[in-house]
Amino acid sequence: RSGAHNSILAVRSDNVFLPGGHQDVNRLFSGKKLALLAGALALATGLAQRPAQQAPKGPWMDKSLSPDLRADLVLAEMTFDEKITLVHGAGGFNAAGTRSNGGAGVIEGIARLGLPDLQLADSAVGVRSAAERGRYSTLLPSTIGEAATWNLKMAWAYGDVIGRELRDQQYNVSLGGGVDITREPRNGRNFEYQGEDPVLAGKMVAQFIKGLQSNNVIGDVKHYAFNDQETGRDIGNALLSKRAARETDLLAFEIAIEEGEPGMVMCSYNKLNGDWACENSYLLTDVLKKAWGFQGFVLSDWGGTHSATKAALAGLDNEEPGSRFFGAPLKKAVDSNEVPMSRLNDMVHRIVRTEFALGVVDDPPKGRVVDPFRRADTAQEIAEESMVLLKNAGNQLPLNAAAVKSIAIIGSHADTGMVSGGGSAQVDAPGSGASQWGSVVWFPTSPLKAIRAKAPKAKVEFNDGADPAAAAVLAKSAELAIVFVNQP
Repeated sequence: RSGAHNSILAVRSDNVFLPGGHQDVNRLFSGKKLALLAGALALATGLAQRPAQQAPKGPWMDKSLSPDLRADLVLAEMTFDEKITLVHGAGGFNAAGTRSNGGAGVIEGIARLGLPDLQLADSAVGVRSAAERGRYSTLLPSTIGEAATWNLKMAWAYGDVIGRELRDQQYNVSLGGGVDITREPRNGRNFEYQGEDPVLAGKMVAQFIKGLQSNNVIGDVKHYAFNDQETGRDIGNALLSKRAARETDLLAFEIAIEEGEPGMVMCSYNKLNGDWACENSYLLTDVLKKAWGFQGFVLSDWGGTHSATKAALAGLDNEEPGSRFFGAPLKKAVDSNEVPMSRLNDMVHRIVRTEFALGVVDDPPKGRVVDPFRRADTAQEIAEESMVLLKNAGNQLPLNAAAVKSIAIIGSHADTGMVSGGGSAQVDAPGSGASQWGSVVWFPTSPLKAIRAKAPKAKVEFNDGADPAAAAVLAKSAELAIVFVNQP
């Protein structure tokens, strides 16, 4: 229900509730119309809950001035408490509160100065959002697939789709841009990254950032740095010489940052040579800010901050998702001069400069219903160009559907669909339903059904591969066997 009115009602995946009774959704709406209706209701509810901000005033609102000068001007008007507010998130891991847009987090703005809330959204392969809120998004191919295109235009288009849909959903900050190179093939987030070559990874992510930020959304490059495996990421300690570091992972970040000019860099969970990445002065200050001249701000991965004074002095500018260290403890450290006021001012300057530079102050997202079908062609084009045929012995491909009489489809839930990467990269595409954090999601794109449709005259049978002997029998009985594999 919306307020006191009964005429507009909640939508859920199985039924639509309308005045006068309950009807089956399939008789009322197509999947596309249902997604758009649900999105409209979610958007309307979100708009009703968001507080109106005061009209901005002050010389820093002059668009003709440089982002640096505008940041200096607005910084001079801030109170100590307002500065502290900008260097940490609000709402904790649940990103709760009336000022949250339901994303990964929010940095509360300063309405009297015209600085908007920064609404942060996970968006590695599309905008992560819950289908139960009606926020469906375009599901893009994995970024490792995007990298396999070797096409900078595809990378730009990838970012552009995400940037547009972030604005549609009233987000102004993206938490995508993964660039950790593939050192460990079993890393659970390789699908969010860009492969093992630092030059390719850096150049592709740079274009991703450019496409995304063309929509006046702040982009980010992560996880800085050497977060090359998920297992043990909270205790891992990467031991590398400076030369080895600069020639591998850091080279990818250097290219991405210098060519893409992201507004943010997210520091990682692990240690580098004994110091946590989010309080590592070599990473954050010596390399990122001094050697590379990075002008944006550094925010921590969620829960990746370990201190107030050491982290601030090392170069961390914003703690996420809450204020455990950069709230009262940082304020106390500045009061006692453990952290100079000049350092706090630098932290704030970097944040507001980024807001001015990327247009989130001058052109805030208005919000509209996402049509996740509109950009399906872009997603398909990227997917098709990402396919790499390593060997085609005997010219077996493409298959001749008319000539094949029997096909064995084996393994990896090929009768059900395609597995999602999950976690903070989970995208609820139309038809997939609402995902649960940590659960395995199989998108309803069944290879078995697609192959049967392509070869209607062939006998197409499926075996899940759990019993290798039975799968081998089926394969032997068919003219052609197509095997799908995945690693649980």
